[in-house]
Order: sequence, then C-alpha cells, then structure tokens
Amino acid sequence: MLPADSDSDSPNHAQAPRMALIAGVSFNVVIGTIMGSFSLMIASVETRLHVSTGAAAGGLFLMLLVASLLAPFVGVLIARYSLRMLMVLGAVLTVAGFLILALTTSYPLYLAAYGLCFGPAMILTGSIGPNTLVARWFGRNRGLALGLVNLPFLIAILPVLLNAFLDHYSVRTAYLVLAAIAGLIMLPLNLLIRDHPPGGEAAVPGAHTADGSYSLMQLLGKSQFWALCLAAIASMTSSVLLGALLIPMGTSWGFTRGESSIIQSVMSMVGLAGSVLFGWVADRLGGGKSLALIGLNCAILWAVLLLHPSFTVALVVIGLIGLHGSGAMPTLGRGLSDSFGKASYSRGLGLNTLFSLPFMGAAMLGAPIAYARTGSYNPSIAAMACYFALAVGLGLYGARKPR
Repeated sequence: MLPADSDSDSPNHAQAPRMALIAGVSFNVVIGTIMGSFSLMIASVETRLHVSTGAAAGGLFLMLLVASLLAPFVGVLIARYSLRMLMVLGAVLTVAGFLILALTTSYPLYLAAYGLCFGPAMILTGSIGPNTLVARWFGRNRGLALGLVNLPFLIAILPVLLNAFLDHYSVRTAYLVLAAIAGLIMLPLNLLIRDHPPGGEAAVPGAHTADGSYSLMQLLGKSQFWALCLAAIASMTSSVLLGALLIPMGTSWGFTRGESSIIQSVMSMVGLAGSVLFGWVADRLGGGKSLALIGLNCAILWAVLLLHPSFTVALVVIGLIGLHGSGAMPTLGRGLSDSFGKASYSRGLGLNTLFSLPFMGAAMLGAPIAYARTGSYNPSIAAMACYFALAVGLGLYGARKPR
C-alpha cells in the first residue's frame, strides 16, 4: 500500500503563502459577512418584509440546505474547471446577494438572495474553494495551513462593528457596505489565484479519472473515506448542537442566561486556537489519528456534562469541546488529501458536507424533542459521547492507507 499523496512532506512552492492568504481572506469575508450579519439584521427583515421571526430565519436554513446539497457537485466542478474562476463566481454571488437584500422588500427575493446567491457562495468561496486551494499548494505543514485559513476571525468582530454602524446608518446602507466589502476585497484577490503549483497535480495510485484523482463513486467505494468523514462529522455535529442549544442547555442546569452566554462566547473564542492547534497535530499524527484523538477527548468531555457540573467546570469542559470541535476541518483535510490525493480533495470535502447535513439536522431537531419528553438534555449528551467514542475507531481505521 502506497500513500496517495506522495508530496506531503515536499517543500512548498514560494507562492504557497500567497495562495493561503487569499484563501483565508476569502473564507473570512464570505463567512464573516453572511453569518456575522444575519442575527443583527433579522429584526429589520421582519419589519421590512412583514414576516415572522421563523420566516426570516428561513433564509439562513435555506442557505445551509442549498450549500449542503450543492457541495458534491461543486467538488466535482472544482476538480474539473478553473478554481480561480469558480471562486470569482462565488465572490460575484456574494455581492449580488447583499445588493438584493439592500434593494428588495420582497420575501421571495429575500429567500432567493440566501438560497441562490449565498448558498452557492458559501461552498464556492467560503468552504470547498479556499480549502482546496490550500490543499493543492501545501505539501509540508498542510494541516497547519488549513487550520490557519479556517480561522473565523472576522465573524468574531463583525457583529460588534456592524452593531455600532447600525446606530448611525440604515440597514439598507449596511447591506450596501457589505456588498462593497465583498466586491472590493474578494474580486481582485481571487483573480490572482493560480489553480495549481507549477507542474500540476500528480496522479494517485488506484485512481482512474483523467486528472489522476478519485471520482465520486470511487471515493464512496472506499471504507477509509467513510471512516474519515464520519469521524469528522462527530465534531461538526457537536459544534452545531452546542451553538444552537447551549443557552437553553445551561439554563436547564441552573445557570443564568448571562452565564450560559459567557460559556458560549468562551467556546467560540477558544475554538480559534483549536483550528491552528489541531492543524499542527494533524501534520504530525496524520488526519485519521488526529480525528481519533479528538474523538477520545470529546467522548470524555461530553460524558462529564452528564454530571451537570458547576459553572466553572462547565466553562472549562465546553471550552475544551470548542477547542477540539474547530479541529475537524484541518484534520479531515489532512486525512483526505494524504489518503486520496490533492486532486481528490474537493470531491471528498463536498461529499462530507452533504453527509453532515442529516447528522446536524437530527441533533438540532432531536435534542429539543428529547428534552420535551424527558425534561433533560442527558439523552442528547449521552448520544454525543457515544458518537465520539465510535469516532475513535473510525479515525484509526481511516488512518489506514486505501489499497
């Protein structure tokens, strides 16, 4: 058995840091402007469009649904066509979405902005595109590079800046400014992208597509691919569950809403370090073994939550869960590219994005139902602990090189 990506320790091209910078800025602008503005704008959406809070929130749900469903197809497009032009397209769609939101008072057009513009943009320019660019250009320290690129620093500061902006300017002006930020920053930067380092991509053993990569069907036929994806989805599901339900969960343990909000903020801030930390770990252990380590630690941490710990203990435990949760993307990226080659990375990440949708949906919908029936979040917490325990074996199995 041979490693699929034989250049994993070869020196990086001199332009690799430039490509990583473009990828990181693109990721942050798309994720930061779209996700960082949503909660602040939702009240104005209700007023302008005369809809309920649930209807206004439907835009975000539609965006995530479209992004997940499109992900495998975008992965194929990126493998076949110019990554530069596809990321430019994502930038254009981001600008178009904010322009629609600034100018429309129509609810269908509001949904179109999120579903037809932001949904594809999140995948093209905010997720698969930037990560594929880094995976192609970095052999040495690829996990660390992926971790740095996925640092969501803009989403941490934009809500504060936007809130101050809205004290003096209208929501329409805010949308126009977000459109200008996306256009003036991403468009010129993405035009500087080079799809591959000089010399192109090397073929990988066992792959039969024209570019020497694994096709979607070949990836689906590899048990190691399934193991890596399912191990990473445990962390993704954990992050979504806590992000959506941490405040009511903390309230059920006797914490005040303010205390629960503090825990949530700490989880998000510590997660910034986790992306870099586990990218570094993945470069040393490999993606599969790193996912197994995350699974082991998180199984223990989630089990501690079954004891309904004190505020201080919960703060530490959930902070550590956030630290590990943000390591899913760089560790998965390292595992996929090492086992199946850089040319297969976009397809693999696209499939993973699609596979994660039912798990995250089940967690977000199932946890409140379980609480309504039992009066406790323990069933959901126990389910996450068991899933992470299973992820230990999945990660170790995924670390094996495919034949």
